[in-house]
Amino acid sequence: MPHYVLLANHPPDTCPTANAKTRARAVEGMTQLLPKLAAQAGVTFHAGPLHLDPGHRMVAVLEAPSIEVVTKLVFDIGLSQWNDVEVCPATPTADRMADMDGFSSLFE
Repeated sequence: MPHYVLLANHPPDTCPTANAKTRARAVEGMTQLLPKLAAQAGVTFHAGPLHLDPGHRMVAVLEAPSIEVVTKLVFDIGLSQWNDVEVCPATPTADRMADMDGFSSLFE
């Protein structure tokens, strides 16, 4: 199953530690909805979600059937309502290295 890296960041004024409305949404989305909806969607977290201290950024490494499933999960838990969210397909380095000879060299 494909792997993805999820990155999310928000400005200080929408941080759940500073904003009561965001706090309520974050608690609901991340602690109540995420475990249930991730299981229903077949999403497995391999790392995270992890907060990158002391800033306003989060990272997670997950396995999911498709990027569309990850995107739907992000919307369903409300993460994109108070964060800029990026979902990146991820490939194990060993797999990428095995494909290296298929790329033409740009520099000699």
